[in-house]
Amino acid sequence: MPLANIESYAKDGAVPDKAAQWTYPETSDGWYRIHNAIKAEMAKFSAGVAACTSPLEAWQVEALQAYWKGHSNLVNAHHEHEDTMFTPMLKQKVNYPEKLEADHDALMKMMAGVDSAVAALAAGGDVAALVAVFDPYRKTMEAHLKEEEEICVPLMFAYFEPKYVGKKVEEIMVTMDKTVMGSFVHHQGSKKEFQVFAKQEGIPFFVWYLNFKACRAKYRAAMETKIQALLARAAPTKLLTSKKDLALAMK
Repeated sequence: MPLANIESYAKDGAVPDKAAQWTYPETSDGWYRIHNAIKAEMAKFSAGVAACTSPLEAWQVEALQAYWKGHSNLVNAHHEHEDTMFTPMLKQKVNYPEKLEADHDALMKMMAGVDSAVAALAAGGDVAALVAVFDPYRKTMEAHLKEEEEICVPLMFAYFEPKYVGKKVEEIMVTMDKTVMGSFVHHQGSKKEFQVFAKQEGIPFFVWYLNFKACRAKYRAAMETKIQALLARAAPTKLLTSKKDLALAMK
């Protein structure tokens, strides 16, 4: 849905006249795509927690703790990119909603609560305290991501040229942690869909083989393996990277 009164966000005479320069829809932008990864990880963590019956076994505790740490790394990396690159960029031309910045602080506090609950998990215990703090975090995060998609992305498309934004995306792609990058790649759904993103960003197809494929495998081994084990209710015996072996996690 188009952002209503987009001109009202203008700052210092800026004009929202760049949208026609973008050759792909907002939903294909990297901002949407990284949000999809965050939402997918929250859904998988929730499913993994729900699959744990009391009393917890030691391997379940390890799996939940490892997955949450990986998810935290993804969210923190995304927020850093927003706070240091994209929010300052938007503020050059638009009056950026204060609420969206305040939401980051609130989410960090909620994540700290989940950190504590995850750290307190122990063999022989249960997940009740974790559920009590994770569910509100997930609900709040999903609402925040939706607001960014409905406000920030349209503002970016309207007020900034694709090439200008593309330089920032390139910087992110070059410096991103390998496992975090793997989450982004994995949650595109397929190599074909990731190549759609790569093409729109001007990334040569062969970089898939030089970098992105390995990042995806690293992520699957470190993160998807944990969810697969939790959903299968059996301790992992090896690191998994294939779609066949990760069938439950990838649903």
